[in-house]
Amino acid sequence: MISNYKNILEKVDLQEFKNKTILITGANGLIGGFLTDFFVHLNDKHSYNINLILSSLSKDPQRLKHVLDKKYIKYFSRDLSSDVVWNIERVDYCFYCAGYAQPSKFIAQPMSTLLLNSIGLESTFRDVFKNKNAKAIYISSSEVYLSNKTEKAHDEKDLITVDITNRRSFYVLGKLNGEIIVNNLRAQGFNATSARVSLCYGPGVLADDSRVLSEIVQKGLSNTTTIKLFDDGSASRRYLHVADFAIMLFNITLKGSENVYNICGEEESTIYEIASMVANKLHKIVEKGETDALVSQTAPKVVWNSLEKYKKEFGDIQFKPLLEGVEEFVDWYRQSSL
Repeated sequence: MISNYKNILEKVDLQEFKNKTILITGANGLIGGFLTDFFVHLNDKHSYNINLILSSLSKDPQRLKHVLDKKYIKYFSRDLSSDVVWNIERVDYCFYCAGYAQPSKFIAQPMSTLLLNSIGLESTFRDVFKNKNAKAIYISSSEVYLSNKTEKAHDEKDLITVDITNRRSFYVLGKLNGEIIVNNLRAQGFNATSARVSLCYGPGVLADDSRVLSEIVQKGLSNTTTIKLFDDGSASRRYLHVADFAIMLFNITLKGSENVYNICGEEESTIYEIASMVANKLHKIVEKGETDALVSQTAPKVVWNSLEKYKKEFGDIQFKPLLEGVEEFVDWYRQSSL
């Protein structure tokens, strides 16, 4: 983890975060948890003097148990599928990471998924922008492109098509609703931005995480000789290491001028190829499945998003190679007690 933090500090000037108050919702998840750990690192190793306000639905957030005793951290259990009043004196930065990122969860809880990205977001940002100089980032998703059929990478300016019969439509509509709220706030002069994040992975997931890469690693670490896939593993993905995500997110937060940005990786691999990376690391064999699982039936075959807007503003990105990141993830998973 320390090498990941060092890489972030080398690539982004974060001095603006010093002596500020930062609110992170969804702090018990992968993205919110990684941001929390990084800001704790800035405080404990670099004297940033940041006040952290964290929240998630959990009354016993396992992802955060190692930091909750720190004097500069306040934790709130909040159900953001309903209107919430924070009563926080002042927030300088807000990272709204609340919501279900695992398809199995947002398919199983459609109404909560919709409301987390509407009522919860609006009421949280309403409190944040009592400080008119605050900056707020909404973690949207590349799933908004789910029904867009195109021969090119998905661009932020693309018109969005929504198939309301798809079981993922609650998630897509929720994220689009959140982006509309952000755009409305921007029209009022507030500094709010949406980040359409795609396929983030890395250290910090909980043991029961059900996203594809986590499940592959879990199978690889089980007492079996094979890693059995749900289907043939032909779906194409461009995974993004959470440390690279953080670099992009901080650039957007501190210097971004647009209302929405894609945040994604560029190295393309099939699910089968990724499973093979895990299998080779753990000396296992990958076995292709014959039928689709419920979640994979609704998932896109190809996830391909454009980074041209981001690169035009911030320059090229040196991503962590996927093989290196996957092997690091396997090592972390093996050693983790989460």
